[in-house]
Amino acid sequence: MTDAEVRYRNGGDNSILKMILIEQWGYRCYMCSRPKDYTDTQIDHLIPQSSSAAELKNARKQYSLTSSFDLHGPENLAPICSKCNREKSNQTFEGAGAMLLALRKAAKLRLDVISAYKKFGSGTRLSNHLLRSIAADLAQTEAREAFEAYAPAIVQKLALLDEEKADYVTYHEIVLADIYPDDFHDVFIPDVGLSLRTRGRTAMSILQDVCGLPLSGLLEPRVHDLVELLQGQVHQEFESITEPSRTNAGTAEMIHLQVTIETIDYHRYTSVLEFTFQGSFDAYLMASLVQDNLDGDGTQERQGEASVTGTFSFTADWPISAEQGALDISDCTIEEWSSHLNVT
Repeated sequence: MTDAEVRYRNGGDNSILKMILIEQWGYRCYMCSRPKDYTDTQIDHLIPQSSSAAELKNARKQYSLTSSFDLHGPENLAPICSKCNREKSNQTFEGAGAMLLALRKAAKLRLDVISAYKKFGSGTRLSNHLLRSIAADLAQTEAREAFEAYAPAIVQKLALLDEEKADYVTYHEIVLADIYPDDFHDVFIPDVGLSLRTRGRTAMSILQDVCGLPLSGLLEPRVHDLVELLQGQVHQEFESITEPSRTNAGTAEMIHLQVTIETIDYHRYTSVLEFTFQGSFDAYLMASLVQDNLDGDGTQERQGEASVTGTFSFTADWPISAEQGALDISDCTIEEWSSHLNVT
């Protein structure tokens, strides 16, 4: 099987491709970021498969797509839940920035999707049986009862191979927008997703039940820090543009931001409990730009767009002898950064 053969098939069996896309995208709908079951997930074409030649040509230009871009290839596919798919219909979802972020992620995952698809295709009958289990509709009583009866044995067998492989991810949302509505009114504050395994859930319980600090109160100022870091970094990158001419940038406005806490770890150092938070962000920002005319006579106004992705971290220390809620929380630090700038 060649790489080009790993693609969506109209009217064909796409169950393996769907399962791999769900896995590679973190078992979540790419639009709402909520975890969804296999049966409530479909394969979405980011650039609609109904696009005409002219529309596809415009999309290639707008999103800087390569000449080899395949509408049915993994670079244009993502898992979407039924609700979001109904809202999206056959149109690109609202916001060019969000579309660009999704396309960049799909392109980044393309080779991993292809590799996993080929590996599954060379597997045994067991692979197909497991796929049928994943695709089972647990809304049906008989299927649910069978799953509840026999799935624990599979989990136990997996744990005997490696107990970490038997771990699972749960997803929560921490709503920040309704807390202290008069604070940070000039900065966009999104809700934060928590995508945690067992140790992360344990750390979250200790923070709330032992240290006495609600996660909402801990995360809001950190997200505020992150927003300011992103705005500052993007502003600096626009200001560093010297081709075709020197650029002055206004404040970078946050248009879209998705923040997910991926891990919360904890350690005890003598009399202090230290919690380490690590997360990821996807953001789209815009800024007004002023560039010198090439002839040196006057200036021209331009529009700058930036799509950025990366990871961040911060820590929270709680002296065991301290009162509940008395944590020393560090500022956010950006660990990984990837950006794409466009000037129009």
